[in-house]
Order: sequence, then structure tokens, then C-alpha cells
Amino acid sequence: MKPYYSDNRGRYSTGESYDWFYKFEDEEDYQIFTSLDGLWTYDVAEDGIELLRYNGNQIHIHVPERVDGKKVVSLDSTFDGFYELKSVVIPKGVVSIIGAFYGCEGLEEVTLPEGVKDLTYAFNSCFSLKHIEIPDSVEDFSQALEGTAIEHFEFPQGTKIIDGCFSGSQHLRSVVIPKTVISCDEAFADCEVLEHVELEDGICELSDYAFFHCLMLKELKIPESVKKFGKMAVGIMEEREYDKGHFGFKIKGYKTVSFFQIIGMQGSQAEQYARINKISFVNGE
Repeated sequence: MKPYYSDNRGRYSTGESYDWFYKFEDEEDYQIFTSLDGLWTYDVAEDGIELLRYNGNQIHIHVPERVDGKKVVSLDSTFDGFYELKSVVIPKGVVSIIGAFYGCEGLEEVTLPEGVKDLTYAFNSCFSLKHIEIPDSVEDFSQALEGTAIEHFEFPQGTKIIDGCFSGSQHLRSVVIPKTVISCDEAFADCEVLEHVELEDGICELSDYAFFHCLMLKELKIPESVKKFGKMAVGIMEEREYDKGHFGFKIKGYKTVSFFQIIGMQGSQAEQYARINKISFVNGE
């Protein structure tokens, strides 16, 4: 049950060497360090250190608050591709978790600290993750939970960006979106089993492809506060022709989702969007 190749240079199938990091790909002069206990590779930031890679093979991990006496403030691709990882506790003081658990297919339990703000790509492709408690401090969920097994999710107040957060989910059935969200590009695109969406009054925009090709979503109540609709934001699906015996499909065109309706206020931007896209509109007064 070792997460590395026999030469200790990289995780299964990543093709990455032990001394290569994507964030430094275009930099010629940079410094990385290995902790005194050999468990962590890190770089030094202004306010602490960023853990770049875990070098051990434990599958239940408490990330330390300090490494070599320095405060841990960020994780970046730290456990990327560590298939066997089962649980992790992240300490207070960590404010960003960028792609740290990307592809951790066996990850089931996560404890996040209050104060973390950025979860960009954090748990992308964590196929075994069914539930996670999110602190109120998180603002950016870009591609954070794509590929997880989460079925019901409520974004915390203060969330700002959810671009691609659940895109392509085969499990998500309901979601609550707060008024603080300012960008949701492709946030729930291709979520084919999504059935219930609650938009909080005060949200201003449904971005491009936000709910594109959501086949089970039969209605959406859109508050009058929504003034801007992106391209194919909701109620539109692809007509797909699947090639028998082969993976993938051909796109034949686009149409409205069967029996889908928008509920909103008369004279609102929601009514105009519905009319332009030939979607059924119901007065929600």
C-alpha cells in the first residue's frame, strides 16, 4: 500500500517526478525544501509555508500546524493523486487549499479549519467523498467538488465564486446558493440528476452554462434580483447522439429541457430570458 513508485519519485500514474512542481514550471529560480522529518516538501511564502507534497504513506493524516517551526498557511497539490488516502484533518491557520486532494479517489473524511477561504480544485475527482462540512469563511469553490459523491449541498453565506464546482456530477440532487455568489460559470453544467435548486433573493447573475443540460431540473424559481443571464444559463440541453460501441457522443443541436419552467416575477429579466429561449414561464406572485 505504497503511494509512490519504487524509486520514491512520484505518485501512481501522475508522471510527475519528485522534484517537479507545476506552479514553478515557468520559473527558473525558485527554492523548495524538505522537512527535517522527510514527510513534507514545501516552499516559503510571506506569512508562512506552503506544503507542496506529502512524502509519507499514512492514509489517515493530521496535517501539522507547523513544519520545521514554520506556520503552515497553504496546501497546493499536496496529496494530488494519493489514491489510498482515507481521511485528513487540516489545521487552523491554513487559508488556501489549491488542488491539494485532486484525484484522491479513496478520500472519505475531511475536517476543514475555520478561516480557509480558497478551495479551488481542492477535492476535484475525490470519488468517495460523500459529505463535507464547509466553514463559513470559504469564498472560492472553483472546480472544488467536481467528481465527488455529494448529493445535497448548501454553500455558506459569503461564498463568491462557484465556477465549475459540481460540473458533470452524477450524484448531486439538491443545492442552495446564497445571495453573495457573483460567478457561477458552468457550476452545475451536466448535473443530470439535479432536481432541486434554491436561489437566495439578492443573487444578481446566472452565469454562462450555470445549469446547462440539467435534465431532471423541471423548475427554477428565480428571484427578481437576478438581472443578468449568461449563455444557456438554465433550461437548455444538448441533443446528443451516442455512438454505440464507442465512448462519447455527437452534438446534434440544442433545445429546452422537457417540461422545464421558470418561476418568477412578471416584467423581470427572468421572464425575458424565458421568452427569448422559448421556456415556459410561471408568474410567481
